[in-house]
Amino acid sequence: MPRNIVIYWLLFAMHLGLHASTIPSHVDIGIFSGQNLRKFSFVPLTGRYIICDPDHKKVTELKPFSSIIVQRQNNGFTIFQDDSVIYTGSDITLQGGAFNNSFLLVPMDRNTEPRMYDGDLTISFSDRRLGLINTAPFESYVAGTVQWESGHNRHEEFYKVQAVIIRTYALSNLQRHRRQGFHLCDQVHCQAYYGKSINPNILEAVKATRGMVVTDHNNKLINTVYHANCGGQTVNSEDLWPHSYPYLRSRNDIYCRSMPGAQWEHSLSIADLRRYLSHAHNFQPNASQWRHIETLRQNTRKHHIDPERNIHLSEIRDHFGLRSTYFSVTPRNDSLHLQGRGFGHGVGLCQEGAMQRAEKGYSKEEILSFYYLGARLTQWEHQPLFRQEK
Repeated sequence: MPRNIVIYWLLFAMHLGLHASTIPSHVDIGIFSGQNLRKFSFVPLTGRYIICDPDHKKVTELKPFSSIIVQRQNNGFTIFQDDSVIYTGSDITLQGGAFNNSFLLVPMDRNTEPRMYDGDLTISFSDRRLGLINTAPFESYVAGTVQWESGHNRHEEFYKVQAVIIRTYALSNLQRHRRQGFHLCDQVHCQAYYGKSINPNILEAVKATRGMVVTDHNNKLINTVYHANCGGQTVNSEDLWPHSYPYLRSRNDIYCRSMPGAQWEHSLSIADLRRYLSHAHNFQPNASQWRHIETLRQNTRKHHIDPERNIHLSEIRDHFGLRSTYFSVTPRNDSLHLQGRGFGHGVGLCQEGAMQRAEKGYSKEEILSFYYLGARLTQWEHQPLFRQEK
């Protein structure tokens, strides 16, 4: 894929022999990655944007609040400005030409909201899809992700906690989408990133924690996974995933139990559950096995629905769209009534528990050390910005 954007920080570090404990100036994010946009407008908000074709030739320059429209075609895309075609092809770069550059993307697809971003935009066409990559300042990415993962009106110390673990998680996963030509996507399995943040409290928290990451005793980045609400007890990493991490241990968390995500209920058809167990696991429970399922109780966390411990509750959660695996079962005629706790996978930091701890006066260090045992805050340095010549 032609790339007329910021040089990858990793390649630059390798070239100069820089220490691995550094933070890139910019990061490449695949945006609108869960959608296949048909048509959208691009509007510079600050700075100016130079549009360059794959041969590094300047197509045009955009000043704030001017705009272009990008429309997908059968073999690429067309860019319009003032109703005139200015470019047709399959790759283009919209690079900021000032110190601070930001833009607005306005999709013309139904039910897709506009988003604001800092940095540059690369547009490509492949497999009948438009691919959009936002090359954003790393800390702008952190701030945007804090906003979308944490919400508004949170305590400043909680925002600091989120900034640290989001920064750490991003750095740990920079190679996740290498084959697609970018570092991370904007979906929740990387981290939710739907544009820049303009929340002053979030921006201040990111600034106050600039360069802070969470490491183990060997100064290696830890896996700072997090979830909305653990229901009062977090999960050991190996109870859900193949790897055991000494810092991801089950903890009783009293602070999230009265929060909005702590309780839920759901009705599940017995026929649907039996059908799923048969088709997905070739399991037709006998009377004793079914009795175990329909009277499942979780005062503390369990991890399997069947007495033989072959079927993980996470598979039940994923298939039926449940909020968590932490639920108890009561039979009701031809259905099962589920009384559940928590929201999310339950491993690592419980966001609503951390929110309450921040409100109670806990520091970011105390909050992080509770959810990530033995981990510590470490200061990493940022690398300066280097751009390719046009």
